[in-house]
Amino acid sequence: MKITKLSGVFALLLIALAAPGCGKEEQPAEANATVEVTATAESAIGEGAYVEEHESGKAAFNVAADGNVKAVVSGPDGKPIREDVSGTLLWKDASGEKTLPLTLDAKTGLLVAAGPKLEADLTEIGYTLNVAGKPWNGTLHVPAGGTAELYANAKGSADLGLPEGKLGPHGGRIEIVGDDRLELLVDEATGDVRVYVLDADLKPIDIGERKVTLGVVAEAPQVVVLAPVAATAGVAAGAYLTGKLALAADPLKVTVAVRNAGRSAVALCGYRAGAAFAVHARAPRVKVRVKTDWHAHAHAHAHADLKAKADLDPKVHVHTGAGAKAHAKANVNVKAPSVRVTPPSVNVQIKAPSISIPKPSFKASASARASAGAKVGTR
Repeated sequence: MKITKLSGVFALLLIALAAPGCGKEEQPAEANATVEVTATAESAIGEGAYVEEHESGKAAFNVAADGNVKAVVSGPDGKPIREDVSGTLLWKDASGEKTLPLTLDAKTGLLVAAGPKLEADLTEIGYTLNVAGKPWNGTLHVPAGGTAELYANAKGSADLGLPEGKLGPHGGRIEIVGDDRLELLVDEATGDVRVYVLDADLKPIDIGERKVTLGVVAEAPQVVVLAPVAATAGVAAGAYLTGKLALAADPLKVTVAVRNAGRSAVALCGYRAGAAFAVHARAPRVKVRVKTDWHAHAHAHAHADLKAKADLDPKVHVHTGAGAKAHAKANVNVKAPSVRVTPPSVNVQIKAPSISIPKPSFKASASARASAGAKVGTR
């Protein structure tokens, strides 16, 4: 009887010990799938491979600083596909666009290409992979250090840490790029972009000498170099960087490159080193579009500037009634110049016609004169 009880207790103890062990094996299985694919890619094309996840598999890239490209394609099972696969790259840099073939190396089973040296803060490289007759399309925005720099910066950013979903003081997305904390937001109505530099307490500070470049994959890929804001009413010069994007919805990818004091750093929003980045139709979007009141403020500042000019120039009149809106239009009265036209002097002389009327000639006969004389004499 004791043996039976002990056996039952022992059996329960074995089950209790086995259950956590099973749980530990099962929990990381999904995460390990991504790690396993990345590890396979790294073993094939080198450390720091960047992997994108498509509907039918994954594509891993290693773009070196000298422009040499290695790529490997794997199926849903994670195994490399080395037959019936080819591709092309559309390389865009300061010299223009170049189409480069991705050819299959029979010895290594890798797709390889030789592009120009990476020199820009972000170089746009579009790719089309033909896998068993089906196209896989995507776009990479690669820093001057290649995909290895993208990988290394992602690892460094993860070490700094930031609460997930934490928003900036203006309601924008916060990204850690090198040593900088940046707040990124896009006006959903106009596409206007603002990037603020934040301190350790997430308060905005002056942008200093920073140059910021955005690489965006949305309806169409875009590369935009932002500019420091100019001083306006209520806004100090260098308060933030600004630009414009054509976005109908939140983008699929946003890559941010920062150059400051001769040093550069880059971050792909939402990317974790060692994980595949989803680019298929069901992939999550990068939330950067927000509702803002920038447009109204811009009109108000423009009106304030015009009013200041009116105070200096009495010829400019700005009318704002009690019910005028914040974006009231200025009424500028301009008088037309006085123009006097003098008609030409015309002297017309009209001479009267010369009319000559001959006097009548009267001649009397001798008998008539005699008769007249006789009459005079009888009197």
